[in-house]
Amino acid sequence: MCMPPPSGDNATALSPEGLQPLTMDVTRGVLSALPAVDTVVFAVGRPPRSRATMFDIHVEGLRAVLDALRGLPVQVIYVSSTGVYAQDGGEWVDEESECEPVREGGRACVAGERLLFAHPSGRDAVVLRLAGLYGPGRVPHSADVAAGWWIAGSTSAFVNLIHVDDAARAVVAAATVRPVTSRTFVISDGHPATRRACLALLVTRMGVAPPRCEGGPCLDKRARNDRAIRELGLRLSHPSYREGLAAS
Repeated sequence: MCMPPPSGDNATALSPEGLQPLTMDVTRGVLSALPAVDTVVFAVGRPPRSRATMFDIHVEGLRAVLDALRGLPVQVIYVSSTGVYAQDGGEWVDEESECEPVREGGRACVAGERLLFAHPSGRDAVVLRLAGLYGPGRVPHSADVAAGWWIAGSTSAFVNLIHVDDAARAVVAAATVRPVTSRTFVISDGHPATRRACLALLVTRMGVAPPRCEGGPCLDKRARNDRAIRELGLRLSHPSYREGLAAS
């Protein structure tokens, strides 16, 4: 389920894989009839230059999808974010930790989670709180490092990441391991590293000079993935940023 990409390239790329793309905009209210499926994964991003807010997508857009599914025996998997946590003292966080986000994206995700579990179509839903995604073509700070730009934020703060392939495995596990319902899972590699360590590894792999860092406040927490490992049977191909960066 996605908002329409500007060029439609994403949908075009799915067809050769045997998938049948259905492009629609979840922020436009009532949706057309959805195909009969067993599982719906709500993983919706905000396209560049879009006027939609994060709340438009993760609350009103999610509500439109849930309303369209009303009465159907469908499991909903909602892709949320570890941005729901606002801890900034290096604390470990898990599914039971307090969620009082200060940023728009985190607040929208928390609101989406609460809407999901309260909605009739979301009673058997699963929430996946994904850490920062990385992988081929999306290595954090790589463009900034290559350009020699300043890096904002404290280098001592922890960074929580998950390789895109392992994030996809988590979605598949949530859809196939039954009965896993009405549960929330943190999806990270479980080995947070400081921003300083991540940048040092990056510049070594790229063979460039270390970046200049501005410092300053930023969120600082460490995300546990114990429940996903235990209950979903999640097995990571890239157990830390070190292995994942080498593969990216």
